[in-house]
Amino acid sequence: MEFMKEIEELVQRYADAVHTQDENEFKSLWTQEDTNIEISGTMLFQGVESIYQDFLINLIQKKYSSIYVINDGLQAYLLTDDVAVAVFKYHTECVIRESGKPHGIAGLETQVKKKTGEGWKIAHIQYHGKDITREAI
Repeated sequence: MEFMKEIEELVQRYADAVHTQDENEFKSLWTQEDTNIEISGTMLFQGVESIYQDFLINLIQKKYSSIYVINDGLQAYLLTDDVAVAVFKYHTECVIRESGKPHGIAGLETQVKKKTGEGWKIAHIQYHGKDITREAI
């Protein structure tokens, strides 16, 4: 499989895992290193267990009853034979759990990928976004 297709597929698998919150799938996307980090705005989650529990379950799942992350244009760069970075604009289509109202966020995400014996895996994610109205999605 060509490099760009592999990276796009991994980004989509991550977006799907955020939506389904499937623990096994979500965790399988990461390199499983202590240095795995997800930065969300001003919050930092380190280690796959913290990223899954503290970020995805305790933050995202508690806030939204539904969340879709949509890639709005990805660029990927091979830094070394086994390290790559993907940068993409995204938007979300969410439903706020408490009110049932639609909500969206638009922003920019960077994912650092590391090639392992199992293929490309996520080593680091950082994203920033701003709230947008449902009509702007």
